[in-house]
Amino acid sequence: MRNRSLFVMLAITVAVAGTAANAAEPLAPDTSRHEANIAVNMLQSSYSRNWNGGDKGSVNWSVTFDGRHEKQMGAKYNWLNTLKLAYGQNHQQERRSDGELYWQRPDKNTDAIEFESMLKLTASPKWNPYLAFGFTSLFRDLSDADGRDQNFNPLTFSESAGVSRQLLATEKRSLTMRLGVALIQSHRSFFSEPAPSEATLSEAAYTTAAELVTEYRSQLLSDRVGWESKLRLDLPLTWSGKSVFEDGFVSIVPMPADIAGYTTTLDADWENTFSANITKVIAVKLFVRWVYDKYDNSVKPVVDGDGALVNEAAVLSAIRPAGQFKQTLALGFGYKF
Repeated sequence: MRNRSLFVMLAITVAVAGTAANAAEPLAPDTSRHEANIAVNMLQSSYSRNWNGGDKGSVNWSVTFDGRHEKQMGAKYNWLNTLKLAYGQNHQQERRSDGELYWQRPDKNTDAIEFESMLKLTASPKWNPYLAFGFTSLFRDLSDADGRDQNFNPLTFSESAGVSRQLLATEKRSLTMRLGVALIQSHRSFFSEPAPSEATLSEAAYTTAAELVTEYRSQLLSDRVGWESKLRLDLPLTWSGKSVFEDGFVSIVPMPADIAGYTTTLDADWENTFSANITKVIAVKLFVRWVYDKYDNSVKPVVDGDGALVNEAAVLSAIRPAGQFKQTLALGFGYKF
């Protein structure tokens, strides 16, 4: 790495689409369709020690997978499964006082595990009852201030029921909405002792919430651009850790006086994905996400016998009074079959 200079950018996008029916139209009885999108993006550079300008090398890579499978079981039942996986890292070089270059510990640039399975009763042309199961997690949890990491933390499961309706269904556009109630169980581990100890404690938190989910899919610019939008609103009704905040605790860092109210504030999650094939072999994808989650309800406060907050760092990291924004842009080679 020290005696050469190299710059490589690689972006590969592979799309697999089912041909049973158009993705925006309702399925005929006893038919199914599926879609899968895999993207691999990499940016790499390295420099010799005497490179003019003092540049430092880096490696940025990410792998994402988006899958969707839908089956119409007769005329009465529709089963939809979606899966999203994403993971990537940033590797950066730094320079010591003697001019020697070294590689820092990599940081994440994306991380997601999201799965949902929903069964709808489609006998009615209007509002259809549904049952849904969801699971979310992270491949690596790096929220610890001392740099320690945990795999598959937190684990969040949800079961929901309600009614759903397809408000728009044409060859190029679809709009669906569902309204229901959900039970959410979160299991999160946190380090209970200062570094370098690896001792952990695990706490479970339970939330009941009302949910409203709207999904829109459309073709834009003469079918050259695909747009997918998903807006999710969750209003927590109860939360198992709220009483700890209401009863009070002892902490080193002052907490907001109304922190208990944070846990039952309306949460919003709005995702937008724009994808297009510039040519038959070059594809571009823009992903934009805005999240408002005033308090992460997967983090349950834990107090000891003296009323002191044991997981203070985790509670502080769970407080997010402002909205969170994420944007990624990938450009590379595409192939569909």
